[in-house]
This record gives sequence, C-alpha cells and structure tokens, in this order.
Amino acid sequence: MKISYDGQLLTAIINVCYRGQCLQISDVIIDTGSSHTIFSPDVLEEIGVTYENGDSVYEAYGIGGSVPFYTKIMEYIEIDTFKIESVEVDVGILPKSHKGLLGLDILKTYGFIIDMDKCVLYLPSSVK
Repeated sequence: MKISYDGQLLTAIINVCYRGQCLQISDVIIDTGSSHTIFSPDVLEEIGVTYENGDSVYEAYGIGGSVPFYTKIMEYIEIDTFKIESVEVDVGILPKSHKGLLGLDILKTYGFIIDMDKCVLYLPSSVK
C-alpha cells in the first residue's frame, strides 16, 4: 500500500466498519511510538461510534499529559486489501489535525513492514 510522507508524518488510508456502517479515513498516522491504534471520536461519530455503558475506559499518558480513552470493537478495519475482523481500537481526543494513529498493536501483531525508500506499507507474503 502506498503511504504518504509530508516531511513530518507517514500517513495511510484506512477503512473502518462498525455495526454495518463503513468509513474511509485518510491521513491516518502510522505511529510506531503508539502502543495502540487510536481514532478521534469526531471522525468515528460519523458511523455511529459513541461511548456506551460498559466500554472500557483508561488513561493514556504522553508528552502532553494524560487523556481518557475508551475502547470499541470494530467489525473490521481494512489496510489496503488486508482486512482485520473484530479488532479493538481506542477512541479518544487527538490533536485537532489528527484523525487517527495506526499503532503497534496492529503493525507488530501482523508484521507490517514500512519501506521508507519506496514509501509503502506492506505485509510479508506469508501473512497476506
């Protein structure tokens, strides 16, 4: 999958589906420094993702302090043609220009490779 590099961040296009509602999200940051995949609630609200009683809530800590997040199970997310079903993602406030972060929970679990020379994100052929 072709990824973009704007001189500061690597980004990709990801499709998410929640309870039959699907959304293509552009400019999702490929973030090897994030342990979890996170989406902004403003973005996911478009497909009906909201906090519900029983959702797991926790605090995430970073350079700017701490922020509360809740978790949701997406029906699936798609990265290029690779589909991950019943995947847990975090939903929480990100800086205004950030729609989401593709974190190590997905990048490492599935063995994604980032080729900086070709600006592509791909899986080893054995995983596809």
